[in-house]
Amino acid sequence: MKEFDARRLQKMAEKNRKASQKRFEDESGKPSIGATEKRRKELDEKAPDPRYEGADRLFSEMKKKDRP
Repeated sequence: MKEFDARRLQKMAEKNRKASQKRFEDESGKPSIGATEKRRKELDEKAPDPRYEGADRLFSEMKKKDRP
């Protein structure tokens, strides 16, 4: 195994964490735990997944009917 200094290990860890967060956000469409407020807002403004469009519409209509 190569010997790495602390700074290099820290950079590798940050790179891996960011890649993991991005992969999680792409798969789930939800912000990761470590996401910044700016990133959370970007994900909220992103167009919804067309596969779930009907279910989302049904949910919002049912929510409207539940209100008095």
